[in-house]
Amino acid sequence: MSESARNRTAPGPLTLADFEALPEDDNYRTELSRGWLMREPRPGGEHGCVSGNLHYLLRSFVSAQGLGRVLIETGFRISENPPTVRGPDVAFIAASRLPAEVPIGFWTLAPDLAIEVVSPSNRPNDIGLKVIDYLEAGTAEIWVVQPRTRTVVVHRATGDARIVREDETLASELLPGLELSLKDVFES
Repeated sequence: MSESARNRTAPGPLTLADFEALPEDDNYRTELSRGWLMREPRPGGEHGCVSGNLHYLLRSFVSAQGLGRVLIETGFRISENPPTVRGPDVAFIAASRLPAEVPIGFWTLAPDLAIEVVSPSNRPNDIGLKVIDYLEAGTAEIWVVQPRTRTVVVHRATGDARIVREDETLASELLPGLELSLKDVFES
């Protein structure tokens, strides 16, 4: 970390190197959005159950079909300029885009599918900025999962968005044949 970043008392823009050198803080999850450090409290039980359900359901489907890799809480360096590192709750990378080796640090590509499970501490503007960051980086689909309303808003790179309700099935053009019951996603 640069000396200026280490000694900074007021928030300000960081470089990717500054962000990668920050010490881990067990009380917060951190991301870098357009050079700005974004911190949020660790998620609670409901968030963990929904994220875990999504990871399990997607990983089971993707593995059986050999479609790629499903990851949980993994950092993606999605832009060098402005420097942006996002960590979706669940992500999918298609097999055709997987590098030969799993990186030790952040993935240096955008996920094909990024899933954000909304926590009580998330503000709508922050979630909106995450969606924009993913879309600008080339993510094909973003799911914003709302446990409180038991809905999922699906954003696509084509610019359209749709709401899927609890009694409906969630499908994705990225994962042909996938049909997720939202009741299974929101099961605690």
